[in-house]
Amino acid sequence: MLTESEMNRNIVLLADPNKITRQKALQNLCNDLKSSLSNNNNNNNDDDDYLHPPSNIIESMLKIFFDPAEKNRDLALAYISMYITKYCIDDNNIDKILSLLIPTFVQRLGTNDIIEPSEEIRLKSISILYELCQIYSNGNKLSLYLNEWITILKRTIIDPYPEVRKLSCELTSKLSCKCHEKFHLMSENLIKPIIETMKHQHAKVRVEAINALGNVIRYGNNKSIEDCVTPLAQRFFDHTSIVRLAVINVVGMWMLELRDRYSYFHMMLPLLLTGYTDEIEEIRETTDSLWWDAGLKYEKENEEDLKDQINFPNTPKKYPPNLTRPNVGCRELVKRNLIRILPALRNDLTDWVVSGRIKASQLLTILTWQAEETITQHLEDTLQVCSKGLVDDELIVREQINKTLIYIGYFVSINIWFNLIRLHFEQTSNLGLLRLIAPLLTGITCDELIQSEKIFDQLLTIILKSEYTDNFQLPIQNELLRICRLLIEKCQQQLEPYAYRIFKCILSLLSIAENDELKQQCKQTLNDLALNTFENSSLNEMYEKFASQLFDDLKQTSNDWLRSTRDRFIFETFIMQAGSSNRFFLKDIIEILRIVMKPDRDPEVRNQCLLIIANLLQFIDDTDTTVIISPYLTILIDECILPNMQWKAGRIAAAIRATAIATLWSLFQAKSFSFEQCTSSMKEILLAVLGMLDDDDRLTRMNSCYVLQALFSNDDAIRTIDNDQLHKIYPDLLKRLDDISDDIRLIICSTLNAYVQAFHGNFSIELYRSHLEDIAKILLIHLDDQNSQIQNTVFDTIVQFATQLENASETFINEIRNVKHKHRNQILCDTLIERIQQSK
Repeated sequence: MLTESEMNRNIVLLADPNKITRQKALQNLCNDLKSSLSNNNNNNNDDDDYLHPPSNIIESMLKIFFDPAEKNRDLALAYISMYITKYCIDDNNIDKILSLLIPTFVQRLGTNDIIEPSEEIRLKSISILYELCQIYSNGNKLSLYLNEWITILKRTIIDPYPEVRKLSCELTSKLSCKCHEKFHLMSENLIKPIIETMKHQHAKVRVEAINALGNVIRYGNNKSIEDCVTPLAQRFFDHTSIVRLAVINVVGMWMLELRDRYSYFHMMLPLLLTGYTDEIEEIRETTDSLWWDAGLKYEKENEEDLKDQINFPNTPKKYPPNLTRPNVGCRELVKRNLIRILPALRNDLTDWVVSGRIKASQLLTILTWQAEETITQHLEDTLQVCSKGLVDDELIVREQINKTLIYIGYFVSINIWFNLIRLHFEQTSNLGLLRLIAPLLTGITCDELIQSEKIFDQLLTIILKSEYTDNFQLPIQNELLRICRLLIEKCQQQLEPYAYRIFKCILSLLSIAENDELKQQCKQTLNDLALNTFENSSLNEMYEKFASQLFDDLKQTSNDWLRSTRDRFIFETFIMQAGSSNRFFLKDIIEILRIVMKPDRDPEVRNQCLLIIANLLQFIDDTDTTVIISPYLTILIDECILPNMQWKAGRIAAAIRATAIATLWSLFQAKSFSFEQCTSSMKEILLAVLGMLDDDDRLTRMNSCYVLQALFSNDDAIRTIDNDQLHKIYPDLLKRLDDISDDIRLIICSTLNAYVQAFHGNFSIELYRSHLEDIAKILLIHLDDQNSQIQNTVFDTIVQFATQLENASETFINEIRNVKHKHRNQILCDTLIERIQQSK
């Protein structure tokens, strides 16, 4: 404990030129005051023994603030802090020390340049100011220094040291509350530095800055909110949840407490409602609580205007699931401010910044939910911007817009929204417009849809537009299928009057789908249509039900089919999917095939239809049915297959010929095929096939051999061809023995074997001897082939010719003997002669 003389001596030494001397004096004074505080804390009554510092000690300490030694400045601040704690126990003492401290702090902290270089000193200085503000109960007197306070805070709020910033923001909040009566006069000066600090890298600093901003505007000039909306909105992109929560709390406080809040509801609403879509549950719950309270307060303040809505609530017949309806005040707030919020929101939805579009789409969803039927007044513009948002690159934007449209479907009559989008569909067709339909339909009931018969009809007309059903873009195809599935699920049996058009739409998608998953979904949707709409009918039963109507539609366009015509794809897909049910409408199928397979029609269409014929016969063979295909066989061969087997130059013509002969071969193999019913066409078939034996395509030549073999092996077929005609064709057959492909050389031997069997009775060796000699010579040439397999096959063929034709053996034996000496394997020749002689 210092005596009076010691204390005075130490005070004098504070002005000593030597910094060590000043430091020792400061240390002595601080230790003395610290001891006094310690005794107070310990409830020691010896405090009376301590001297009260003289009145000039504070002035002496303030001079130390400019001491070059940081330690001395630190000790001076420590002394003042303890002095305030011990002696500033009433407003008079506080007012006196304020009058001394504030000017000095303005000099040290309030200038544009940093006068005080030490971060710790600046922090302690702000701590002293915070302590004074906290203990001073007289706000009016505190306001006398408001200009100085603001001067200091303007600089310290943006101090380089984060702790100084944070404490300055806390001091700002405290000061605004204490000086609320006059604070509005100078509050605008703090807005800019606080906004700057809201961007600081430390989350806790950002939180305090947001809280300070809330209090500055709450107790200050409310007009400053216009400058703060955008910076606060940017804080919703903050990665730290406590920052976002701070924004919600501040905006909620404004909506409840701000003096001029009615003028700024349109600015605060979007900020608060954004909290509904935050990923953190606490923020969502806080948002809901604050918004509910704001609505109740608005409801209470406007009870007279809202009494009808309060006393006679209009409960919607349907409401989006998993949502709690807001109170009357909340709905009314949104209703009255929506017109000022939506234009800016629609602009943000088309912004190039992804994060902005995401927040805008989320807010639009919340506003639509809160607005309910009020959204009708702004529906046209909203639907337009939604159509753009539905093709956004960001999935979350599309999901939020989709949710918005679902809410619109619940709150707005189908007559209203459909008439708005129908006009756009009449002018253009794009994915964004198409994606409007499904979510809007989600919110309506089946009865609403069915009762709006004209709208339902127009809706189906839209989705069946060729711009959509002929489109190969996967997103459009998926969206069409989504609409169809929604209608099937929503309406079920009530959909029956419209089922054919739904069926045709799905079939169109299936016919052009290239994605395997989409194809599977289309098939599943067709199955659902059969089960739900026609009381558990099978898929085949539905095909049979719609076949007649579908083929009538297809016949009307069949004269104009090209490779890219939608109806051509539908025709092919229907036959492939109908399977065995095709047997019930063969007449219609054949009628269309006759039209589209004329030689002058599109080559690709003809080629695909040839494949259809082959599949069609397979489907019929797979069923146990008494249906006779025979009446149509002649038509298929004469009008569909043979005309496409005629030779024409070009690669495309060659491909069609290859498909035609393959189809004919499939036709011959079908169980339901009957040669007896096609005898009138056999000669034409024979000539056409012989002409294809020289085709450049190997597979075409091979199939031609198979077809000839089938003809020669059937009694009904060969009965129409006499021996003279048979003899005329052997040069064409033998020529294939020179084929470049050994496979075809082997197959033609089998064909020659069948050819020998085809000769009728009354075979005259004298009449055909020269032909046989020619055949023998050619076959014997190939008997000497290097390929042993071909040798053996030709061996068997020669035996067949020599033994099956009456009196032909001698002719062949003579020819063998004539050429035997030329053969590499003469033993084989002897064996051949022996075999022929044994077979006589």
